[in-house]
Amino acid sequence: MTKTRVLVVDDSPLIRQVLVDILNGEPDIEVVGIARDGVEGVAMAQSLKPDVMTLDVEMPKMNGLAALAQIMGTSPTRVVMVATKTSAGAGATIEALEKGAMDFVCKPRNGSFMALREVHEDLVTKIRQVTRSPLPTKARTPVRAATPTKVTDKVILIATSTGGPKALACLFETLPAKWNVPILIVQHMPVGFTASLAERLTSFGTVPVREAADGDDVVPGLAQIAPGGLHMRLSDSGKVELFDGPALHGVRPAADHLFESAASKFGPRCLGAVLTGMGKDGVAGALAIKAVGGTVFGESESSCTIYGMPRAAREAGAIAGEYPIHEMGHALVAMASGRLSRVA
Repeated sequence: MTKTRVLVVDDSPLIRQVLVDILNGEPDIEVVGIARDGVEGVAMAQSLKPDVMTLDVEMPKMNGLAALAQIMGTSPTRVVMVATKTSAGAGATIEALEKGAMDFVCKPRNGSFMALREVHEDLVTKIRQVTRSPLPTKARTPVRAATPTKVTDKVILIATSTGGPKALACLFETLPAKWNVPILIVQHMPVGFTASLAERLTSFGTVPVREAADGDDVVPGLAQIAPGGLHMRLSDSGKVELFDGPALHGVRPAADHLFESAASKFGPRCLGAVLTGMGKDGVAGALAIKAVGGTVFGESESSCTIYGMPRAAREAGAIAGEYPIHEMGHALVAMASGRLSRVA
């Protein structure tokens, strides 16, 4: 059996040991190096050329963001960030995901058995997922969408998972400023990180983004993202409903709840996008949107971190067309404006 070779980079001796014990306990994973800070991590990434590396966000000498930038510039590697559930840690993690890290795990809150079990399952799953993904590449030049000249009644719905923060950043960068459509987003993400993601997407100055709150109206010109750890759907009256029901497809929030409820409420006005991610979340919802006359696009394999969710939606017959992420904003605006034929 060929094992996945992992480099562990972390400031904390305790966390380093936990990560090493978890990974070396798996039959298909082997820790080939351990570094205490970003300087050592960069050097070992270049010399060992691991399949995957875990990278602490907050470290002395060179923090995770600085180390990530050097690694991606000199020896591109699949990186899983190890993050703390603080506002600073969340912000740095979102930036890392945008700049080339493929995914992240949260440090255990304490040394309890349940906390360690949670990080064990999450870490091993994500190491295996990113191992099967292509190495990160430089983003292509975004295709900026032209400012619409027509008013539209479309509602934009977006589903994404692994690689989503980077994909969403590219998408929002290309949207026209003050685009007057409502946008609803489900990004698979734990509690404590979606507020930072919303702030980052807002910083592009196109469409403002904020975490959705229970009872919110769906507002043209505003993007609302499901808070980490809560499902989001639309009520019969068209308001946002948040709930903490069981995980669906192993995730919470799950996009199927949003897509299916939007199809019921808005019918052919729904315009969806299924972006990068593992699994099949969004498939049932995309089929529901198609059934009521709406349209769903998928991110093409060429730009996906993981071509799982878009592939599953395409194979189910739910996707009207696929676009690389740097063209997705242009496609959505063109479709909403009734000029899709002008999309490259």
